[in-house]
Amino acid sequence: MIDVLLNIINPFNLLMMNIGLAAGIIIGALPGLSVVLAITVLLPFTFGMSSIPGMYLLLGAYCGGVYGGSITAILINTPGTPNAAATVFDGYPLAQQGRAGDALKTALVASCVGGILSCFSLMFFAPMLASMALKFGAPEYFSLCIFGLVVVVVISGKSISKSFMLAGLGLLVSTIGVDSISGNARFMFGRSELLGGVQTVALMLGVFAISEILLKSYTGQESVTKSVEFKKASIKIFEILRYWKTLLRSSIIGIIIGAIPGTGGALAAFLSYNTAKARSKNPDMFGTGIIEGVVAPESGNNAVTGATLIPMLTLGIPGDTAVAVLFGALTMQGITPGPDLFTSDKFWVYCIMGGLLLINIFMLLQGEFFVHAFAHVTKVPFCILVPSIMVFCLLGAYAIRNYAFDVMIMLAFGVIGYLLKRADFSIAPLPIALVLGQLTENNLRRSITLGEGSLSIFLHRPIAMAFLLISLIILLFPYIKRAYKHMKGVNANA
Repeated sequence: MIDVLLNIINPFNLLMMNIGLAAGIIIGALPGLSVVLAITVLLPFTFGMSSIPGMYLLLGAYCGGVYGGSITAILINTPGTPNAAATVFDGYPLAQQGRAGDALKTALVASCVGGILSCFSLMFFAPMLASMALKFGAPEYFSLCIFGLVVVVVISGKSISKSFMLAGLGLLVSTIGVDSISGNARFMFGRSELLGGVQTVALMLGVFAISEILLKSYTGQESVTKSVEFKKASIKIFEILRYWKTLLRSSIIGIIIGAIPGTGGALAAFLSYNTAKARSKNPDMFGTGIIEGVVAPESGNNAVTGATLIPMLTLGIPGDTAVAVLFGALTMQGITPGPDLFTSDKFWVYCIMGGLLLINIFMLLQGEFFVHAFAHVTKVPFCILVPSIMVFCLLGAYAIRNYAFDVMIMLAFGVIGYLLKRADFSIAPLPIALVLGQLTENNLRRSITLGEGSLSIFLHRPIAMAFLLISLIILLFPYIKRAYKHMKGVNANA
């Protein structure tokens, strides 16, 4: 443990945590720029680093981005990220009352409490789940991948068919390159650059960052709406901690939501807010500008951050799109997330867990001392911001392998992502299907080999069968619900 502690407090590692946090808060505070974008833009900077400081940089951006969205939600009534959408309900009315500083400090403290409790859940549950997952074979892993994909498809967007199409595209893209089992080249179209497949980072830079730049350029957004005047906080930390029941309840909700693949902080924030309102003695006060209305969503959405790492580190299943980018970063560093990490590389795992805890503490310190400076990012003109992000993306795509071809891949998927967003597609299934694609295919083929060419092997593996049945129920549930409502309406009319 002493070695882990010394590694965590290494000056370079501490610097990476704080740079990631600052970048995440700034990008998260800019309306329309997501947490995923914050991580994706910083991803190329990790290429020359070892895996631990690289992960600290990205985890800092992840935690900072989730918190940063609350700044614009409170000051200009526009959430910087979808995770902060519920913070608007009471955060902005508080700011209009001249309590912008109190609302921002409440969001900061609640975010840190949620994040720290989420870290403890990661430390407690991840080793337990990993020890269970070590007993999994190929059929169990295949069924688990199917479960993750189905959850993402059903939850990601309004249209399941659109989500299915993107998941299928992600799986198809994952087959490009040399087959890891047979050694055959597939779908390369004569391009030797595709021998190693489509680079995950290039695709993610395209579908998240470039598509967002194109979308902002199309809408002609120039600057952010005028903000409420910032006033220094008068509220004390112990006054915020008086809402400990709401903090604890919302954090537990966020941890549960985060541990389920494909959900995310926005769902946790709204569920936490609605639960706090339902349990309140004065529910009518919610939406008028009360501290508890900021505490609930902010502790809920930040409690997702550590919990989303549980399925990724233990099972190799990304919890959401942000963690899918982290997954891609790890594979580029030669680290394969999964239960073996907890036996073969315990040092790395506990460094990441301890570092995440420290990141949340640093977030409290950065927010306390620099919140006024962070609030000024709402005034940055998009005519300066957009070209800057574009340059980072171009450099990042080229730095992957020093191939101009990867830049072309990034730009191509940027256009694809832009068109998909214009057509109201949810992008989430595409990158998650890409990172799960090879794992899904390889374990299906191994399962068929174990079953001597028959799929009946899944019938004789209870855990695998259970995951497949749950996946089928989740997939059919929206249709069953729709059919039930239709029958109920017919009977009512009759």
